[in-house]
Amino acid sequence: MTTVTGAFGNGLTTPVWVIQHLLGILGIGMWAGQTGGTAVWQVPAAAVTAALASGIAAQMGLRLPYAGPGLAASLIVVGSLVALGVRAPAALAVLLGAVAAVFHGHAHQGPPLYWAGFAAGLMLVACGGLGLSVAVAQAESERGVRVCGGAVAVAGVLDLVGVI
Repeated sequence: MTTVTGAFGNGLTTPVWVIQHLLGILGIGMWAGQTGGTAVWQVPAAAVTAALASGIAAQMGLRLPYAGPGLAASLIVVGSLVALGVRAPAALAVLLGAVAAVFHGHAHQGPPLYWAGFAAGLMLVACGGLGLSVAVAQAESERGVRVCGGAVAVAGVLDLVGVI
């Protein structure tokens, strides 16, 4: 079995191996898919940009208070938006996606190749969430996508109380 190694590979796989990042960024992608229109590409792009900016800012010494609870809260908020089927204007969706993603990038540090891999990994996971929302909505119903969002919100509650 071949593994992805080095700074780029480590950054690429981080959004998949850390369950909070996987669920949060999938949720952002699912919500972008539900929202539709220009939010389909703007929300994931804003989320990746915000995650990179917060991670690089943290690497430079800027600390984010309550980063751990903020990460759990981002799962609850994004999962709830998907579960409730909230369709927000694109500008608001971009803002909420970016704020949620700040907590996903803050905990990371690395060289430039790590950040390139991390950005690629985040975008792949966000696109996976977008594809998931479209595929489940077409194959099953919008209710199936909402159930997935509910699962993300429940995971956020479990993270907040220290279960995961």
